[in-house]
Amino acid sequence: MDNNKINRGQIKAIRGSVVDAFFPQLLPMINYELISGEAIIEVTLHLDANTVRGIALTPTQGLKKGDEIIDMGHPLQVPVGSR
Repeated sequence: MDNNKINRGQIKAIRGSVVDAFFPQLLPMINYELISGEAIIEVTLHLDANTVRGIALTPTQGLKKGDEIIDMGHPLQVPVGSR
């Protein structure tokens, strides 16, 4: 992914596995994958023109308000079958 085209945002709130994030440029689409630290988050709702709500699929321990969050630019992907 081109570093200049990375859609970066900031965590606004964390409540258990629910994460709200602010994106000043481009709002990630529903079901898109977000990454913050080691946490993988799926966008589930657009709260307003710049804020999404997501569900963390991994632990959110260590995340805090103000941390960077990155839009991976694609829907959540799950491997299927043997490799």
